[in-house]
Amino acid sequence: MASMAIGSPALSPPYIANTEPPNVDIWASTAPPDMPDDTYQTGLKVSCTTWEPIQNIVFQFAYVILFVSYVIPPSSLTATFAMHIFLILGFLCYACWGWLYECSLDIFIWNLLFATLNLCHAVYIAIRIRPVRLTGERSELYDTIFKPFRVPKHTFVELCQYGKISSLKIGEHYAEEGKTRCNRLSILISGKVKVFCEGEFLHAIQDKQFLDSPEWDSFTHGQECDRFQITLTATLYCRYISWPRDTLLEYLESEPYVKQVFENLIGNDITKKLYLLTEKHLNTHGARADIRLPSAARELPSHHDLKGHFAAGPMGACGIGIPILGMSKPK
Repeated sequence: MASMAIGSPALSPPYIANTEPPNVDIWASTAPPDMPDDTYQTGLKVSCTTWEPIQNIVFQFAYVILFVSYVIPPSSLTATFAMHIFLILGFLCYACWGWLYECSLDIFIWNLLFATLNLCHAVYIAIRIRPVRLTGERSELYDTIFKPFRVPKHTFVELCQYGKISSLKIGEHYAEEGKTRCNRLSILISGKVKVFCEGEFLHAIQDKQFLDSPEWDSFTHGQECDRFQITLTATLYCRYISWPRDTLLEYLESEPYVKQVFENLIGNDITKKLYLLTEKHLNTHGARADIRLPSAARELPSHHDLKGHFAAGPMGACGIGIPILGMSKPK
């Protein structure tokens, strides 16, 4: 030990002499021994000098179907249904290719999953676009009132399920003044109903018109009406469809478009009733009535001038007074 230390040159320990790492470019490394000769790695991408042959006809057919499915414009439910059908066929073909030719379980499972998902969408749309057959009364009601607003037939059928079709014999009352509760909304399908207030005739309600639109309007504006202030009597055999108020309100909240249709129909119906009252009393009194008619069950203010009011004595159409322009005496 002493002789080696005295006569020999100093040697550095191995762990000190070999601390410098080799200068190796890992991004330009050559291909591993097990990589084919026609494929080599450059950086992080793989370049191919020889391409694989074209896949079989099943693979090509799958992508052709997928291409067609995405070309279809989803302009309607029918077009969307067709798109999902083509997607189902495309994914099924691709799943068969993965199972029979590539023997790849993940390719088969994923494409089968996509096919199942599109099948669920197709079934849902098929239920919505299925042909709906309506009976004579419902078909006439739909064609006259709801079809111009483009309400789908299946939506109309669902709406009718919440209502009930009833009939009135000649002379039978739909509502009696001060007795019948205002808790529904009805449309006259066929027949004719006359409106009376304190025994005086106000106007007639024809088929495809609402029977109690003013009462409904007053309720929706916060002026709840407990009892009818008019009497509605059938002068012909009548058929009408009626919805309970609470049930219909709940349904309309879930169908915003149908709610807008009802608001339009009810507003138009009230306008027609006001016009009939205006023309009737114009011919009777020679002066045009003020058509700014409050809804039924809305109370008049205490300072409202009741002089000159007509239509069933002190009460006007739908149970409120109608002022006549130019006929009230100044105080």
